[in-house]
Amino acid sequence: MNEITYQNLTSIASLFRVVGHPSRLQIISLLEENPKCVCEIASDLGLNKSVTSKHLAQLKKVGVIDMKKSGTQVMCSISMPCIITMIECAINPQKRVNTALPISLCRKGCE
Repeated sequence: MNEITYQNLTSIASLFRVVGHPSRLQIISLLEENPKCVCEIASDLGLNKSVTSKHLAQLKKVGVIDMKKSGTQVMCSISMPCIITMIECAINPQKRVNTALPISLCRKGCE
């Protein structure tokens, strides 16, 4: 893995905080199938449009979704498809590919 800067780590932590909300995970799951407008998402989740819009704004801020205005509707779609893979991995951990690196002694001699 490439060297990760503190700025990268901060961005990653922000992404995980935003995605770590059950309603936002539901939104991602809904958008996996196809783009939807804000009113459809709100209806499917049983939330009001204002709350839904706030969740969507957070997802857009970290780059998970894209929002485009189409007439009077705002259409939302996934712009970070790897997030779906991450969620699937969390749901079905037994399907993970074992890519663990071999354990070797560190420079200090511990295991």
